[in-house]
Amino acid sequence: MRHSNIMKLDSKGRLLIPVHIRKNLNAKEGTEVMIINDDDTNEIKIVPLIKGRNAELKFLLTGIPDSLAMVANIMATHNINIIMSQSRTLVRGKMAEWNVIVDTMTNNNGNLDRLKDELQTSEFVKNIEIVRK
Repeated sequence: MRHSNIMKLDSKGRLLIPVHIRKNLNAKEGTEVMIINDDDTNEIKIVPLIKGRNAELKFLLTGIPDSLAMVANIMATHNINIIMSQSRTLVRGKMAEWNVIVDTMTNNNGNLDRLKDELQTSEFVKNIEIVRK
């Protein structure tokens, strides 16, 4: 069901999410949310990060061409859905960093442990850190 409300920002730029929307999202005090800005449509999207379902993966990738695409493909085979990612080159042609917020699509994080094991033995990943949300 789609909900909409008209709300005002307070003097500090804060926005109150109505209780019926918080309940629907199972968002409680302390729930982390990701805010995504779409410059083309001048809209924002608020995505709650659900404990036990979301995680942040921090990769240190090799300079092998297409290493990011290869890692993303391996993640797809583990049914890991990428919500947001950010990458940057650390040493041109040799090393890159890729931070990813994922939805594991399960209520446990077993897939992440198997994914980490597989990626650590690949030629594309120098290091991987997983922070469960």
